[in-house]
Amino acid sequence: MAKFPHLPLKTILDGNYKFKGFPGSGKAPRSLQNLENRKAHGDSLSKMIEGVELFNKDILQWRAEQGLPELPDSGVIPVLLQVDPNVFDIETLKGFGMEILAEEERGFVLGASVDQFKSFKSKIEDFEKNENKGTALLWEIEQGNQWRPQYILSEELYWKWLDGVEEEEEFVVDISIACYIKKTEQPTRSDRTNEKSFKKSLSAWYERAFLVDIAHDELVMERQSQVQTFIELGGGNIVGEFVEYQDSFGFRAEISGRALKDIVLNYPYVFEIAEHCEMDSHTLTHEDFGEVNCTIHTPSNDSPKICIIDSGIQQNHLLLAPAMLPERSINFVPNETTFADQVSNGGHGTKVAGAILYGAAIPREGELQAPFYLTNMRVLDANKAMSSLLFEPALMHTIVDQNTDTTLFNLSINARIPCRTRHMSQWASAIDMICHEGEKVFVVSAGNINDSNHLANRPGIKEHLAANRHYPSYLLEPSSRIADPAQSIFSITVGSVCIDGFDDPDRMSFGKKDFPSSFSRSGLGMWGAIKPEVVEYGGDWIREKAGSNLTIIPETSPELVKTGLHGVGRVDIGTSFSAPKVTHILGHLQKLFPKENALFYKALLIQSARLPEAIFQNPQSRHLRYMGYGIPNLDRAIDNTPFRITFTESGKIAAKKAKIFSVKIPPELRKQGEAYDILIEVSLCYSAEPRRTRKNIRSYLSTWLTWDSSKLGQSVQSFQSDVLKDMVDSSLDQDDQEPEDPHSIKWCIWSHSNWGKIKDLRRQASANQKDWTVLKSFDLPSELSFAVIGRKGWENDLHKEIPYSFVVSFEILNAEIEIYEIMQKVNIEVPVRATT
Repeated sequence: MAKFPHLPLKTILDGNYKFKGFPGSGKAPRSLQNLENRKAHGDSLSKMIEGVELFNKDILQWRAEQGLPELPDSGVIPVLLQVDPNVFDIETLKGFGMEILAEEERGFVLGASVDQFKSFKSKIEDFEKNENKGTALLWEIEQGNQWRPQYILSEELYWKWLDGVEEEEEFVVDISIACYIKKTEQPTRSDRTNEKSFKKSLSAWYERAFLVDIAHDELVMERQSQVQTFIELGGGNIVGEFVEYQDSFGFRAEISGRALKDIVLNYPYVFEIAEHCEMDSHTLTHEDFGEVNCTIHTPSNDSPKICIIDSGIQQNHLLLAPAMLPERSINFVPNETTFADQVSNGGHGTKVAGAILYGAAIPREGELQAPFYLTNMRVLDANKAMSSLLFEPALMHTIVDQNTDTTLFNLSINARIPCRTRHMSQWASAIDMICHEGEKVFVVSAGNINDSNHLANRPGIKEHLAANRHYPSYLLEPSSRIADPAQSIFSITVGSVCIDGFDDPDRMSFGKKDFPSSFSRSGLGMWGAIKPEVVEYGGDWIREKAGSNLTIIPETSPELVKTGLHGVGRVDIGTSFSAPKVTHILGHLQKLFPKENALFYKALLIQSARLPEAIFQNPQSRHLRYMGYGIPNLDRAIDNTPFRITFTESGKIAAKKAKIFSVKIPPELRKQGEAYDILIEVSLCYSAEPRRTRKNIRSYLSTWLTWDSSKLGQSVQSFQSDVLKDMVDSSLDQDDQEPEDPHSIKWCIWSHSNWGKIKDLRRQASANQKDWTVLKSFDLPSELSFAVIGRKGWENDLHKEIPYSFVVSFEILNAEIEIYEIMQKVNIEVPVRATT
């Protein structure tokens, strides 16, 4: 039982949020020039359309002559548009007769004309007559189809395309097909609308939305049938099943180079094709640490189950057997039946299982009850490879469906290459869907940089050093970016830090204790998200001072369970073994708070994380790219101390809504004659429905959340009046243009990239958010208020709520003032949360 339990936050009010409505940057100069020269711009667009139409006609004729499969919807013409990225709402392209396939960078949009440019031509005519302005924002239509490989193919596949794809070459590719029907905006009630009229409008909107959902389902089935026929007629075949997302679906296919060229250049609804990537399979070994002689007892009946997706587990291991649920084990490796970990040099899944059960402290003697049950999902073979027959997004859904009573899933598996940054990958999106819909937590390793790799686009550590890219700066290279599926926005991504430093006359470690491991892949994640969120001890390489050899030694390697009935060793390094230590903390949180939800566990986890002391005092953006919010701490996540108090709140919120919470600060902490340093930490975790075809977090998610705090000296009533007002429009892209308020609390990251102590980061770019500040005690107000704010993403149903957990902590630094009891008394009007 916690001695100093977390307290619930006091909810004051909830209501509509008022966005601040400061000026945006306005139209780009090119758009303004188009408005000044309507006839010239209209003529230019008309000529572009004519060129695209002629090219499309030639393509259809050429296909018929070559005997290629007939294109589905041959009247649909794929296009690449460029629009004003500052102000153009791409959803309005529907009025131009365009279906949006995918949003790209710098105002480019993959689309398809569904009416052979009739609506577009009409818009141009109206524009030239001075009857609309929107056409000025549509700048260009690319000619031909040679733009398609660059925008549709993943980076590695595009390089192969440039080298020349052989007609008979075989490819295994993951294909994404757009399938989107826009819903109209939900009506909102104005002061002039009576309740009866509004209810009638709202009811009609829901009826239309229901019909759109039906039409969308029919469109998905139609395009799945189309693409299957198209691929089969091209001599290929689809592997496994389709995986559906909100605005698209994906699948894996085996196709020839000839068929690949055809679908890339001509299939109208494809927006992404990525070649199947093998998993990171680097395995190390060193001397055994020794064997253990202890007794492990079965977990208690109320212990949580944790699912391990890996290379299998040695289920009869002395340290693991009591925790295993062998009847739940599943082997997914094709043509194999074993559940055992067959990876050489001590296994892989076995090491992960031991780290989940015991964290950093492997028991050697005595008696101990295992804290959790483990289920074994074997997906990697003896070479740590995943078969191309296993389509990762579908596999994740299948595994979760087989473990419906499980909340925590450990995935210490990554692709070999850095994640793509244009669109969220199918694998990562599937995990995001599962986390939201199933209320699950996925803990995912950040991935490892190889000790040596001669490929120019993903050099190893030796190659970085040879090119005079030194530790730790090479960790910020694009090639060192986190690996798929670590960019998943709702997963907890885990990097690695050094266990200890090492230095002798001949060799030295790269980093010191608590600093980034030399192999740990870094962030940022998609669209500026802070990834990894946390780090744990995964070890480090040892390098020769006068040479290039890299080795591992026990002193800088984590202690792990290894295959062999009693095996334990310091035998391996990697983010694969830092991730399960985080799962270990989450498991204890679930065990102690069984009635709470997955977001509550994540919020307490990142709230407990802290950067190394030397960095904590002066953090920079690079430090968060290496280590996220820092190293989590089990004690800090579970309990408080006399010098620290934590308040929590879990709930649901809709877009354009806000909830306000308040914490009272007692006068004895605010005496003007005292100058205590008070650390305030705030964490917010939420989930929402994702979609894949858009390019930033607010377009990826149905609803996205931010939080705000009252200013120093601001009353609760004043903060409420700032927040709980009617919604007004503003350009959310232009948040950074708002001037900094000198009375605001100076948070480290903040909601504006040019405001915080740490520049170039925005906390709302992440779904797992944390921020912190240190204030002098005499600056604290009598009551500090916080607002959790729902912002509109792509969801037009404004009544649809999403879940969140919000955590606020106060800690006194370098002083012996016991603030827990003092603050508990003044906030006692809400009951203390019972802990079990």
